[in-house]
Amino acid sequence: MYSENDAVIFSQQNDTSDKLRLAAEEMCFGSICISEGANSAELLKKIPSLVIVNAPLEKEFGLELAVSAYGYGCGVIIAAPQKVCADISAKIGNRDIFVLPKPFNSATLLQVIRFVMLSKSNSNVLKDEKEKLESKLRDMKLIDRAKCVLVQYLRISEAEAHRQIQKRAMDMRLTQAEVAQDILKTYEM
Repeated sequence: MYSENDAVIFSQQNDTSDKLRLAAEEMCFGSICISEGANSAELLKKIPSLVIVNAPLEKEFGLELAVSAYGYGCGVIIAAPQKVCADISAKIGNRDIFVLPKPFNSATLLQVIRFVMLSKSNSNVLKDEKEKLESKLRDMKLIDRAKCVLVQYLRISEAEAHRQIQKRAMDMRLTQAEVAQDILKTYEM
């Protein structure tokens, strides 16, 4: 199992793979694994922090591997010959996969790694915020449904239904959403 700060480099053994490994070490990545693409899917099941694909690989180009790694939430860089970079960019669409044209120097590679990791971090923050907002929206919808049920069955105002849900939540030390679920279970069989 990889830790939060591990890198996997998919590459044929050559000068570029050495440059990629050295840059990853300089950026303080823990376990740096270089694979020639044989067990790509197996390595990605462990979800490293960064995946670098030095395309083309021996048995495949590596684009599918990069897209797969992106789907797992890894920061992804695909280093490819300059003549195919535009095609790769078109194929990856709006995914946050950085296409690095070869040849490149070490300073550029370090900047790209920093950029990709920062982008991944910002993306994770946004995903967390989105999940919180979606959860809050689900709770609000649930509470609104419960208020409507109370209005319908108890013939009280919406404001009174809201107060009842709040009071019951405080008295029972539950969230309003939990109280709303209980109300819906009671009245909507």
